[in-house]
Amino acid sequence: MLKRHFIFTTIFLIITIANLYADIHLLRDVRLFVKPLICISLGIYFIQKVKLDIGFNRLILAALIFSLFGDCFLMFALEGNPFFICGLISFLVAHILYSLAFFRDFKNDPQASKIYGHLMLFLMGVFSLSYYSWLRDSLGDMRIPVMAYMFVISIMAILAGYRHKRVNGLSFRMIFTGAIFFVISDSILAYNKFVMPFPYSGVAIMGTYMLAQYLITIGGIERVVSLRSNR
Repeated sequence: MLKRHFIFTTIFLIITIANLYADIHLLRDVRLFVKPLICISLGIYFIQKVKLDIGFNRLILAALIFSLFGDCFLMFALEGNPFFICGLISFLVAHILYSLAFFRDFKNDPQASKIYGHLMLFLMGVFSLSYYSWLRDSLGDMRIPVMAYMFVISIMAILAGYRHKRVNGLSFRMIFTGAIFFVISDSILAYNKFVMPFPYSGVAIMGTYMLAQYLITIGGIERVVSLRSNR
């Protein structure tokens, strides 16, 4: 699989290293340039590799576009809470679009295996309720927005699980793993912002985030519907 995407993976690895380096050394001007390249590069590569007349692909591309908006807003989050809210909304929309894309694959064969979907339903239910209850007293006015965001990203991860046996194994594994890394990234971000900032939090947040977006994008490119075309 990596051989098919070797050149882009190398380019994306450079973008990843540049973002982590800028974050570690607090290079604000560099970050303003390299952070948007995450979703821009993924979006361009995705357009080159898929047919956009398929609904699944259009949804993935739209999610990358809203993720780009989210990245840009969050770069200025320290300058005022409205930027954080706008970033939160952008990623909320991105997760809804990812969820709609994954639901298309579930609809392709609702009777296929549900084991991973049921597993994620249980795990995300327990994790989301527990984590939100733990964060709640630290959220202040952000309680409802964070609750809504956690609900949506949980749905996204659950629906990624329900793609099992409805698409080829490679696409399922990549997107499923990407969804999990998205949950991890946003959980670290929430802890760092609302509970206690910690050293190299940006590296942990951005590292897991970039891996999540890469896996979902490449998983979308590698997607083959198991039974019948689902446009």
